[in-house]
Amino acid sequence: MTRLLFLLLLFGHISFGQTIIRGITTISTDGISGDSLNNSPNLVFNDRIKLVQIDKSSAKVDIRLYRLHSLSNTKTLRRLFMVDTTWNAVEYDEWNKPVKIKKYKLQAKSSFDSLFLRLLSYNILTLPNQSDLKSKMRKDVEVDEEGYTTERKILVTDGEGFTIEIKIGGKFRVYQFYNPESYSKFYNNVSELKDYLKIVQTFDKFLDRK
Repeated sequence: MTRLLFLLLLFGHISFGQTIIRGITTISTDGISGDSLNNSPNLVFNDRIKLVQIDKSSAKVDIRLYRLHSLSNTKTLRRLFMVDTTWNAVEYDEWNKPVKIKKYKLQAKSSFDSLFLRLLSYNILTLPNQSDLKSKMRKDVEVDEEGYTTERKILVTDGEGFTIEIKIGGKFRVYQFYNPESYSKFYNNVSELKDYLKIVQTFDKFLDRK
């Protein structure tokens, strides 16, 4: 397995292979498995906004949060990406009436480096699909004398669905989750659900439209 090591230095930058990232700490992506196929549900949306698919992105770092609004069936994309050694951020906001997609430039409230490190601290590189957490998402499980199992469950049918698409170096990942606030409150022992929520909150709170 290829080992990718990104050294993030306060004063300057260093390249490892063909990847250059500047910043304030040291991280390793050794052991992170990338996807072999791009199974993104956003291929058509990306074509509409003329955005290259995540597996073809030439950015040094490319992190995308897609939000699907189920009631209106529209999407919002917030993208954080690095070209050469410069951070950029943009938002695409889809409307139904009138039908259009508006694009905004975004700025970080503090710094893009600190925003990136915050996302890393919430395990954005390694989180699974929410569908892979079924065995963890169980609450008050009881087995009666006859062997029947009962448990409390929650099912949120409306709300919002999210997709993370991320590429660093030569590796990319795509994963999905849904209504993180509701699920993280109900299954409050599942750390991945809490990380989903923190990632969404980070994109919402620490990026502003210019």
